[in-house]
Amino acid sequence: MRFLLALALAAFMLISGCAQASINEGMIGGRAYRGADAPALTIYEYSDFECPYCGKALPVMDELLRAYPQARLEFRHNPLAMHQDAFNAAIASVCAEEQGKFWQMHDVMFANQGKLSEPDLEGHAAGIGLDMAQYRACRSSDAAAELVREDMAEAARAGAQGTPYFVIGGSAVTGAQPAGRFRAVIDNELAKKGQRL
Repeated sequence: MRFLLALALAAFMLISGCAQASINEGMIGGRAYRGADAPALTIYEYSDFECPYCGKALPVMDELLRAYPQARLEFRHNPLAMHQDAFNAAIASVCAEEQGKFWQMHDVMFANQGKLSEPDLEGHAAGIGLDMAQYRACRSSDAAAELVREDMAEAARAGAQGTPYFVIGGSAVTGAQPAGRFRAVIDNELAKKGQRL
């Protein structure tokens, strides 16, 4: 009887839209992404783990990836100088990415934006189950910091003057905008490619 009730509840949640499918995650060229494995459109997000507006953009990006299954989100680092822990947080996420756990670290750090000091980052890394010896070796290498600097240079070339900053096809969106603003840009970019939702 309990099984039938659980099954009925699950079916109701699916039909009513209460249950949401998880968003696909993958890796390409050593970089993590969310969304389509073979995207019709890629959204590049230039972001800062300490930026409160970047945190506000998270649910909007999740909504868009569910609404546009042919889109992919690729995260790029753009830690701002005004945020004292942002660069180190970016390095920590690169080291999590090295172990295939970028999005777990990403989500934990955005959920704890006031806790990004060195001891906090260690705690987050341990909390998501990273191999701590490998994590610490990565943190002390120059490679992780160099990747963050490369992303920052890419952000500057793309025209980012703050965070969050999004490049969607040939268009840019600045700041934590409502989903409707992104939908208009995505629809326009898909239409240029002769595609629709």
